Formats: sequence, structure tokens, C-alpha cells
Amino acid sequence: MIAAAMLAQPLAPAQAATQVSYPVLLREIRSGPLIRAVINPPRGDIEIKFRNLSEWEAFYPAGARPSLQRLLHARHIRVIYAARHRAGAAAARPVHHHLRYIAAGVLGALLLLGAGALLYRRRRRAPAVAR
Repeated sequence: MIAAAMLAQPLAPAQAATQVSYPVLLREIRSGPLIRAVINPPRGDIEIKFRNLSEWEAFYPAGARPSLQRLLHARHIRVIYAARHRAGAAAARPVHHHLRYIAAGVLGALLLLGAGALLYRRRRRAPAVAR
């Protein structure tokens, strides 16, 4: 059974989205058999997926997104919006620079304490000078 699986043809890699012009994409949105659309507002592009699982991608002109959304909503096509960067997403980033500042502050405080202790010990050990 395992040998048969090893001898089988490898699966074809997933096809990348085909780049098309915006008017061609709009014509397919108006009449094609679509499953979903992914709109990426920061990049200004839209990707549509057909029932046969092929994908097309195009950049839409500035200001065309509202009409595009209305057209997709009128055709009852599921629309997904690409995630934008949010303020809460900053917590997921590593905070190494904060840790560096904290470590530098602790190290500085320890150095000051060590220097103070050294001076205190030297002062106590110093012989009394006769007058």
C-alpha cells in the first residue's frame, strides 16, 4: 500500500492566480460562475475564484472599490477583505528593543551599586591620618 502511494504521480502544485486586466475581470464578475472575491484595499487589487477553482487577479483603479463591492453584493458573491495592520497586531511583534533598554538600566544600576560598595569599603579601610 505504501509502495503504491510512493509510485503514484506527485500532486500538481497549486496554480497561481492569473493576472488579467480590470475590464476583463469586471466582465467575468458580471457574468461568470464565481465562488468568492478577495479585495485587498492597501494594495488595490482583487482576486476572484471560479467554481472550477481557477483564480484571476487584477488591480482596480483608484475609486473603483465601492462600485466593485456593490456589483459583488448584487451577485451574492462572498467577499473577503485582506487583513489590514491593526494596533493590536503590534503586540504580536517581538519586543527585543524594550528588553534591551530594561537590561541596560538594570546593568547600569548594578554598576552604580558596585561602585558605591567599592568606594564605601575603601573609605572604611583607609588608615587614619595623624595630625
